[in-house]
Order: sequence, then structure tokens, then C-alpha cells
Amino acid sequence: MTRGSFYHHFRNREDFVRTLLAAWEEDYTERMLAYAGQGSSAGEILKRYLSIAAEKQPGREVSIRAWSLHDPLVGEFQQRVDTRRLDFAIRTCRRLVHMPGQAEVIGQVAHLCLIGGQQAGLRRDAARFNRFLHGAFSLFEGALAPWRA
Repeated sequence: MTRGSFYHHFRNREDFVRTLLAAWEEDYTERMLAYAGQGSSAGEILKRYLSIAAEKQPGREVSIRAWSLHDPLVGEFQQRVDTRRLDFAIRTCRRLVHMPGQAEVIGQVAHLCLIGGQQAGLRRDAARFNRFLHGAFSLFEGALAPWRA
């Protein structure tokens, strides 16, 4: 890309970064959550969420998270994405268990499993990561069974 073609498409670097991150946010958060939300039960919604997350390119997420530590604009996008994903996980978990505080803990653990899996490189093997996430979810389901309303 030449400098002229860059400025034909973007006003400046900030405009480019905003456009890039908006596309990432739409594809890696909004579309992912919309797909997951089509599940027929809270359990299926979480399984769909974990499955689609396991199939995404982890390198992009790892790079953006690292970039966000040094660029406040990127940090804004990262914080918004993390908040949106965490809120989704907690809302879904509230449909699974009705003990005060439990949904928040489980939702946060699911969210942190995704981030940790990305950072640890587990997501380079989507099938393996998917098995790990579904195994963790099954453990939660079993542990929560007595507490469900």
C-alpha cells in the first residue's frame, strides 16, 4: 500500500486503527455472541460461545491484547470487548444457576479460560482447546447441578 492509497482510505493513523479494531470487534465479539445467542438453552448458548471462540484466530487476540497495554485507543476497544464478552457469559450463567454470586464466578472463569487459553497458546489447536473448554464446562455443570433452581 502506498502512502497515497493509505490516505485515500483513511484520514490518519487513528482512523486506520479505529477501522481495524471496529472490524475485529464486530467479527470477534458481536458476531460470535450473536451466533452463541441462538442456542436453545443456557447450556447450549455457553457451549456455542466456547466452540466459536475456540475456532477464532488466537494470534489476533493475543496481539491486540498486547498492543492495548501500550496504546490507549486500543485499550479502549479491548476493555469494551472484554466487558461485552464477560457480561454475556455472566448473563448466560444466571440462567443456569440462581445462587447469589455463582453466575458471576462461573462467567468470569469462562471468560478467563478464553483469555488464558489464547495467551498460553492452547488455541493454536482449535479442536484441543474446544475439548478443554467443553470439559471445563461439564465440570461446572456437574458441580452446579445441586444448586440449580
